[in-house]
Amino acid sequence: MIEKIKNKVNGKAREGALGYIPFLSKTALAVTLDKNVNTLRNTIDYWVKNKTLIRLKRGFYVFGSFLDKKDNSLYYSKFLATKLIEPSYLSMEFILQEYQMLADVVYGYSVVTLKKTNFIENKFGIFNYSSIKKDLFTGFSTESYGSMSWYVASKAKALFDYLYFNQGKFTAFSKREILSLRLKLGVMSAKDWKEYEQYLDKAPKKMSQIYQAMKGS
Repeated sequence: MIEKIKNKVNGKAREGALGYIPFLSKTALAVTLDKNVNTLRNTIDYWVKNKTLIRLKRGFYVFGSFLDKKDNSLYYSKFLATKLIEPSYLSMEFILQEYQMLADVVYGYSVVTLKKTNFIENKFGIFNYSSIKKDLFTGFSTESYGSMSWYVASKAKALFDYLYFNQGKFTAFSKREILSLRLKLGVMSAKDWKEYEQYLDKAPKKMSQIYQAMKGS
């Protein structure tokens, strides 16, 4: 996309064309606009100041005009959640809330990644990244809207991830410990539980003990 804009679009029109791209690096801006480092820095600062350009994290941006296009803003935070740190997918509290499996309201985006645990906050939300081993980086699918795509865990994997990162709350593996999480497990179907069981083979023994406690609750 960047090369296409550079080769086929000239001058001021390049800036407008960049407004159709959901995630821009500083390098991409430099290449497309043919600006040297110092000039580009001044241009970016000016655009950020007048809100033409929005800073997402260090070195990455989006033009405000992209969010003005039909419904882009409705999906942008989900796209951003799995783009700010790659590879990653939305999971845990965020997805469980979408399935109405949590009694409490959740703010922010819970994301699972192969990279190190991290935290990013910008005008689009609070993004919490939890690191998981490669064997368990699975159980998600792609969703998309327009030029954006992002990754979301299945209901079963979102529950598994949530418990995986909360193993420390379990000592007795009792019904009381399960109830303290205030999970609406009735939302899980037989098919969901079957999928959940597949992840147990790759997980610590403690996860199987938590599973037995859930099934007995």
